[in-house]
Amino acid sequence: MPPAARPVAATIAGALALGFVLVLARSGVARADATPSPSTSPSAAKPAGEGIVVLHSRSLDGLVRRGLVPAFAKQSSVAVQVEAQPRPDAIALATTDGRPADLLLVDDVALLAAKLSPEQAPHYTAVASDSMVVAYRPESTFGKAVAAGRDWLLALDAGGVRMERTDPSADPLGRRTAIVMRLAGTYYGDDKLEARLLARARVVPPDQLVSRLQRGEADVAILERSRAVAASLAVLSLPVEIDLADPGRAGTYAAATVEAGGRTWRGAPLAIAVVPLAGSPHPAAAMRFADFLGSAPGRRAFDASGFLFPPGYPARRALGQDP
Repeated sequence: MPPAARPVAATIAGALALGFVLVLARSGVARADATPSPSTSPSAAKPAGEGIVVLHSRSLDGLVRRGLVPAFAKQSSVAVQVEAQPRPDAIALATTDGRPADLLLVDDVALLAAKLSPEQAPHYTAVASDSMVVAYRPESTFGKAVAAGRDWLLALDAGGVRMERTDPSADPLGRRTAIVMRLAGTYYGDDKLEARLLARARVVPPDQLVSRLQRGEADVAILERSRAVAASLAVLSLPVEIDLADPGRAGTYAAATVEAGGRTWRGAPLAIAVVPLAGSPHPAAAMRFADFLGSAPGRRAFDASGFLFPPGYPARRALGQDP
């Protein structure tokens, strides 16, 4: 996505304007409608008023940069700098250039209790939910079997199906996949289902799973619905007893656990949570952005990305409490 000779005064004005643009570019300030930076780079919107820093889970990059920040910029003068967490399993509290965060936006509430103390973040607010789905390529062996009416588990068991997943010790999605399989084993009365299917699934790096599906290098994976929607993949919904979407079934989900990274992780309802940090340099401005997430424009941005809104959301919770 040759000039004529100009008067001296115009030339000087042009040089000053160019210098001003260069200063802005080096300062990291960008317009809200500018082309989004890569997920590892910070970006900002609407450089007027008090600015805040929001660090978000890597899976939420598209939602944040193309949905929430532009929508917020239309109704607030608060500048928002956003940056993705360095790894799927990380909770950083400052940008790569050392600027302290005002808010976190996370896709895994369990990470908060594992990585933060109540002194750093006394509470969070669950603003939206997600659901686990089977994401696949329609032209794959799995896709053709499902299109022919075959049950999804039988289709996964078929020969030639290339299922992939991520490492549970390094990625929340890897843990969710294992938990979904364990819940599925209980739901369908097959105590060997989890071990059988996970053993067949190839483990790939977190940042490669979706792109491999898109390129046809894999056929099927268990993903969050929002991630599958963003990648334009076909999805197959799972029973609510195993899809981690219902906050009212927290007890059912918690019965499934997985050992990873030296600790036990239990199943829990999926929630996108905004987390005000106790050390926020701009607490008032940060709360304006946090409140926006539960407003009608904020919800429209979530909805367009495939997220859900359980009854009672937004819901404020103490650190360590289920959504």
